[in-house]
Amino acid sequence: MLARPTARRRGMTVVEVALVLSMFLMLLFGVFEYCRFLYVLHVTHNAARDGARYASVNMDKPSTFDTTDYTDAAGLVFPSIQNYTRARLGGSDKQLASFAIAVYPVDSSGLSLSPPVIRSKSTSTATPPVYPDPFNPSDPNRTLWNQATFSSGVAVTIRGTYTPLLPSLLFIPSSVPVNVTAVSGSEG
Repeated sequence: MLARPTARRRGMTVVEVALVLSMFLMLLFGVFEYCRFLYVLHVTHNAARDGARYASVNMDKPSTFDTTDYTDAAGLVFPSIQNYTRARLGGSDKQLASFAIAVYPVDSSGLSLSPPVIRSKSTSTATPPVYPDPFNPSDPNRTLWNQATFSSGVAVTIRGTYTPLLPSLLFIPSSVPVNVTAVSGSEG
């Protein structure tokens, strides 16, 4: 008689372990995914800040320096602002779909609004002005990145879409837009 209750209990233990283990693994993978997202966000913030600072100290470079490396008369090669910023991402850019970097002078009137708005300086004469998309290099209202005056801001914006490895786990969205902007005072 003792053999039967033990055999039935053993089957119940397997079911309990399966239920508890599945819940534990869901929680563990959810924590892992959240930490991975925070890592990508943190590295992206740092890269944007480093890129904005790099742009602000290189205002003397040509207007194509935002996308093209520059070689000076002595033969020194300076990486473009976008290449410099991408290098600061340390490979995290591969975890962002539709990854793009934009460098642009900041419209100072937007910074005086409440709440402040970081937007690209415009060449538009319309009222109200039409502000360009910094990710569109052929926008007719676009101002070149190195035309920021002394003490005005130069911004670097990184945008992309973060996609979790297990999007259906713990009701995580299938994609999260990432849009990070850093502004540095122009030294040009």
